[in-house]
Amino acid sequence: MRRRRQRRAALVTGVVLALAAGVASAQSADGGGPSLEQLVRAAMARDEALAKQRLEVRDKQLAVAERAALNGFGLSLTLADPEGGSLIGALTDFDNEFSYNYGISTRIVADLPRPFGIISTTASAKGPVDEAKPPSDWDLIEFKEDEDSRYRVRLGLESGVTQPIGPLLGLDADLGGDLEAAHEVVRAERSERARVRAITSEILRSMKQILQHRKAARRSGHEIAELEDDVVRRRDVFRDNQESHSFQTLLFNLEKERRSLETTQRRLVQDLDAFEQRTGARRFGLLTEALLAPPGADTVESAPAVVDAAVGLRVGEHRISEDGNNRWPEVNLKAGYDWRASEFTAGLSLELTLQIIDGGQQEIKTERLNNAVEMAKLDGTSARREFAEELISLDRRIRDLEYEAWQHRERTRLAALKVVETRAALDAGVVVPSELAQAELDHELLALDGEMLRVDRWLLKLDVDALTDADPLDFSAVR
Repeated sequence: MRRRRQRRAALVTGVVLALAAGVASAQSADGGGPSLEQLVRAAMARDEALAKQRLEVRDKQLAVAERAALNGFGLSLTLADPEGGSLIGALTDFDNEFSYNYGISTRIVADLPRPFGIISTTASAKGPVDEAKPPSDWDLIEFKEDEDSRYRVRLGLESGVTQPIGPLLGLDADLGGDLEAAHEVVRAERSERARVRAITSEILRSMKQILQHRKAARRSGHEIAELEDDVVRRRDVFRDNQESHSFQTLLFNLEKERRSLETTQRRLVQDLDAFEQRTGARRFGLLTEALLAPPGADTVESAPAVVDAAVGLRVGEHRISEDGNNRWPEVNLKAGYDWRASEFTAGLSLELTLQIIDGGQQEIKTERLNNAVEMAKLDGTSARREFAEELISLDRRIRDLEYEAWQHRERTRLAALKVVETRAALDAGVVVPSELAQAELDHELLALDGEMLRVDRWLLKLDVDALTDADPLDFSAVR
């Protein structure tokens, strides 16, 4: 009977060690399991929400580029009737007497980069020419079909420059709009990084759940082996007590443990299927240990909420300034030259609109702009206070996790010593093999706990990075 128990215990030990070796191989990076960075990048490639956010980033970038293009150099060509009517010609009925005019003009306009104005050149040809005027004043080209059929066309060529004074003085600058457009790109990029952090967190939590189910499955397997050995022992020693309460309870506990193991194994398979669907892999390598350190208090200005408040304040100040600039009159300098007539013209145009009664709209607009500035200041104050509070919370969480990691290292060290001592005691015949199997199992389960602690460290690192919107794909901060 003693030899049977020893063989049974040795079998349990072999099974446990085989399970340990299999899990260790599945967990080992040398065993072919992809790293966390590889898993995250694979999940990113499969994530539709991230793809949409990247398109949104590009759309915001194009909006900024479009605003810059509107302020840059532009060249346009226009074809039209010089008299402002339909292109090429028109037929008009005046009291049943038909009149026909024809012509075409070509206008080339060059929009100079801001703050400069435009340069335009217009070439035109129109007819019919008024034959009452002397031919010397017509300045025309004549087409003849015969002596009685002639077509005369008057030509024109003019160039001009228009320069608004407002842009030169910076009165029409839309600095608030430019800043808002640029910050929209920043916000879109921030959303993309937040999505990457969410993907990373999702993968880490899946890894932890897989490790928890593996740990539960291995513990249940060991418990089942122990219960089965106890059942065999009870039957060998007490053959007449199989209907007793204690023996039936033992069988009940054995069946309950078996069903629990089946449930855990099904959940583990489901977790692995979901993990594979998300990342394309069913295995993962050993995690590196992330360095944890809260950002310094001097990094408060890089916090997303603080940056948003600062940009809001600057936009509000620009809006107030722009509202005052809009009340200035519009002044344009114009100069032109008629190449056919060799005439030069120049002048100053002034457009002034003065709102006499507006129902208080201007006062309301001014107050709203001032309120926006004050709100941005309050947002900045709140964001800085919340940043400081979050720093305190993160520092406490880091300290707690570091203490938990220290405790785990000490328990692992003691468990390793117990394995060595129990193995020596087994060789001396002092303990039974089942005690060595239990010691080795405890040590191996602690190894799984260590992996889960590494997962917790990475999850906490994501929270630390989110505080200053750090790059979530920077996997270099390890030790």
